[in-house]
Amino acid sequence: MFKKVEPLNNATHQNLRFVGVKSFDSAMDIVSSPLVASEVVLASKYYPIVFPTDGVIPVSLFSLGQKKNFYVNDDGSWKAPYVPAHIRRYPFILGGKSGGGGDEQPQAFTVCIDVEAPHFASDQGEPLFTADGQPAPLTQKAIDFLKAYQEDVKVTQGACSELETHGVLVAKKIDLEKSGEKRSFGGFRCVDVGKMNELDDSILAGWVRNGLMRLIVFHLQSLNNLKILS
Repeated sequence: MFKKVEPLNNATHQNLRFVGVKSFDSAMDIVSSPLVASEVVLASKYYPIVFPTDGVIPVSLFSLGQKKNFYVNDDGSWKAPYVPAHIRRYPFILGGKSGGGGDEQPQAFTVCIDVEAPHFASDQGEPLFTADGQPAPLTQKAIDFLKAYQEDVKVTQGACSELETHGVLVAKKIDLEKSGEKRSFGGFRCVDVGKMNELDDSILAGWVRNGLMRLIVFHLQSLNNLKILS
């Protein structure tokens, strides 16, 4: 989705103009998207939500076995009423960089843009910077969105790491049948209810209080949406 990412700065991008684009063509080949905890409930209505094999941030699946996003129509419109925040932030993104003082330094982020996005393909539209080089209102709104999203990522990472710590995420293979043909799909993890029920009651009670159990419930319910992708 992001093709040519550059750090946003007023020297290089002072004359760049932003035009709103309703098409999601840039996400045509995206087969999954990370989700933060605050959007899992809504996203679970439309997407199967699983966990990657190498991380604990939940993802919404857009495809099974194909490199084509089922949720993007041929005209570039999005099929589902809810579009994940990761997709909506395009063409803006936060790029990570080290604090510069060793591992003990906190990680900093810099605001970046995809300069090849269709949003910047015209000399018309809203400027990204004011005449004195400050972020224009549109840019500041995008920055605020990115910061809030990154905070949600941090919260989600912290909460869902509990699933890894207590060993309830297991590799999953889904068997689906369409037109009499059976196919199997894997490469992701799901919460194992049996393993979860073996945990101490104090752990499960903590998950209820901090909202993790709610996320688990909607994750499991969302697996019914896998049949949409079959």
